Amino acid sequence: MDNIKLKIKEYKSLNKLKELIKDNNITLVLFGEYHGFSIQISILKEIIKITKPDFFLYEMLEEKKILNNKDAKHFLNKLDNKDFSFISTYGQLKPIIRLARNFNLQIIGCDIKNMGCKNKDWRKNKISREDGEELTKRRELQQTKVINQYTLKGVVFALVGDHHLRRGSLVLSKLNNERVVIIRPSFKWSEKFNHPNKFSNSEISYIARLQARKI
Repeated sequence: MDNIKLKIKEYKSLNKLKELIKDNNITLVLFGEYHGFSIQISILKEIIKITKPDFFLYEMLEEKKILNNKDAKHFLNKLDNKDFSFISTYGQLKPIIRLARNFNLQIIGCDIKNMGCKNKDWRKNKISREDGEELTKRRELQQTKVINQYTLKGVVFALVGDHHLRRGSLVLSKLNNERVVIIRPSFKWSEKFNHPNKFSNSEISYIARLQARKI
């Protein structure tokens, strides 16, 4: 099947995604997120409706788990500007937490604590290419470990950084799934890449493709 181009409120393409998932007995949907860009809650909501996952895996939640309403309430009561980790604040994660809990989903962090950063000044400190590659390797091995663990238990929707869904990533090469749907963003104006606030919903679409794998 050709790649499916998904846009918010274009239900014809969403119906094609539904058929793709049903016809191929998909148990894992990987969604590539660009950190810092507009959170596409609307498209995520529609894809979750189609996927009907048992578990929601979220890279930005790192090693934390939100398994019930009590956990969610505790998380959502935190001040928005309070640091969740070296990388993010509670406020930045709350929209996704609310979305997943609206579907009564358990939310499982699928990354390492502080995303492997050693201190809060990590943005100021340049790291070598070798160290950067090693950190990416550690993170992707952890992400795949968690993904493989939960796909043994049910249908999984995993929200990870789009970089980890690039060709040749460890996340893709070490999956234990025979059939996976990968959904990645596509930008209308690539020259605006470094200016995320200039993007509107109409300029962002998502490309869904089936990845067949042999165990």
